[in-house]
Amino acid sequence: MNRLYLVWASICFILACSALYLYSYIPSTYLLADQEIKKLFEIEKPVEQVSEIIEVAEIDTIPTYVIPADTAQMVYSAIPEPILPDSSVDDSTQHRILLIGDSEAGGMKNVLNDYCQSNGHKLVATVEWASATSLNFAKSDTISKIIRRYRPSFVFVLFGLNEVLAKDYSTRKNLAKSFHKRLNGLPYAWIGPTNWGYDYVVTDAFQAVADSAAFFSSKHLILPKATDGRHPSLPGYRIWMGNVANWLQESSRWKIRMMPPTRFGYPKKYKAIVLNAADYRGY
Repeated sequence: MNRLYLVWASICFILACSALYLYSYIPSTYLLADQEIKKLFEIEKPVEQVSEIIEVAEIDTIPTYVIPADTAQMVYSAIPEPILPDSSVDDSTQHRILLIGDSEAGGMKNVLNDYCQSNGHKLVATVEWASATSLNFAKSDTISKIIRRYRPSFVFVLFGLNEVLAKDYSTRKNLAKSFHKRLNGLPYAWIGPTNWGYDYVVTDAFQAVADSAAFFSSKHLILPKATDGRHPSLPGYRIWMGNVANWLQESSRWKIRMMPPTRFGYPKKYKAIVLNAADYRGY
């Protein structure tokens, strides 16, 4: 009898190990009691060149050091006077906030963190997917896994800088639709990319998909640039966030309290998830 138990235990052990071994070769992952089942090992993904990813995505990217000739004559936007939240904003609501986006989200995350902590919200995680486009966000299940893991009550979306020169409206719109489904009904603020005049279809495509009152177009803003000539500077991000904060309290579909922070430089307690489409395209 003891031998039978030993044989049965050995068979169960071998089957369990075999199942875990085979599971490691499956691209997707699964949850058990809201916890991701760990694999015995991860299959290494081949590193792809940025040029190959751009070719697959059919994306035109802004040249890195493009600075308009009339920069000196630009009238930069300023941080607006704060708009007090109206009666429809529940000041007691404390949201768990997730920020999803490309490198511009990486520049916005610390400014957003200051706003969140000053207004009683918690920035639980940020996704900074450098060089990513709507193709990555639409086709990858990475975003869905992150949403399930961090369980936000409100999502900030900020990407599109890497495709403002794209001219295929229908393609961008369809990709935006696929990404929108990944939000799974969560309240959100979808922020259009900065463009400094370089934007053919991407803002319009995103705005057509998002809830009409949940999309903030950044086309009207002229923000101070960083030294790379492509992203906003820190003052630029603060001006940008100030405008978004006013919109969130005044006319957004899902209004939340976002008064200017009492100070800058709050502790960074969020989980920062940093990816690069050159190494990980997500699909």
